[in-house]
Amino acid sequence: IADERPDIAVTSRDVAVQGAALTVVASSKAPKLIYDTARLTDAAAKLLAARLQAAFAEIPSATDAQTVQALPDSETATLLEHWNDTTRAYDQTTIHAAFEAQVTLTPDASALVFEDKSLSYAGLNRRANQLAHRLRDMGAVAGTPIGLSTSRGVDLLVGALGILKAGGAYVPLYPGYPADRIAHYIADSAAPIIVTQSALQGQLPPHDAQVLLIDTDTALSQAGDLNPNPVGTVDDLAYLIYTSGSTGTPKGVMVSHGNVANFFAGMDDRIDHNAGAVWLAVTSLSFDI
Repeated sequence: IADERPDIAVTSRDVAVQGAALTVVASSKAPKLIYDTARLTDAAAKLLAARLQAAFAEIPSATDAQTVQALPDSETATLLEHWNDTTRAYDQTTIHAAFEAQVTLTPDASALVFEDKSLSYAGLNRRANQLAHRLRDMGAVAGTPIGLSTSRGVDLLVGALGILKAGGAYVPLYPGYPADRIAHYIADSAAPIIVTQSALQGQLPPHDAQVLLIDTDTALSQAGDLNPNPVGTVDDLAYLIYTSGSTGTPKGVMVSHGNVANFFAGMDDRIDHNAGAVWLAVTSLSFDI
């Protein structure tokens, strides 16, 4: 049989209702609360008393139930001010600058593993640098939206990081999406360059952008592999991700490097990131975690 004890009871008698966690004694002479110490702490009881007192104080002037303020001023201040006072100092840096700093610290450590392929931090950095230099030769500048359409694997990470290093902002074009959705992403973002793979090039809808085939472009191997001179700032666009379109036409959400640096700082406060620490995230480049 389910526990039928009431959580809250109201009575005119100056005694607790048997089994209730909280009894409101609605007496005009001596109104009070009686609570079960096994079910409510002293702090919880005081909080409920303060809420009721605040609500009762509003009743004489209230026009309807919606206008009754049930929170005391102290709790309102806690909710709106104290709990939201999360400002703290953090490094406002670009995503690729943060990655390059890690490359300096752990150049030989594994940065990326996909099936039987792996890249160290230094190796991933070199490949991304080559792509970045190639993209700059094609006209990429700070904030340039660049489409990225590759299968999940090494090229996806090299592509995203290379676009950022070039100063651009990647626009995920997931190959599995319908052609009309991809066409909308390309047209709406006005991406002048698309990074893709030779096997996927033919799947792209008609467009006017330049195409860089990350797996077969011969100029990539000839490009410089040193970190390109930074051209972007924390206020520049890092990526442009489109909503699902469930409420209408998909809309591009612009995220800056500063937005991401803020997110990194928040994650570092909550998730162990020391040497050897591991955490799992199952997501897609087309979804902003």
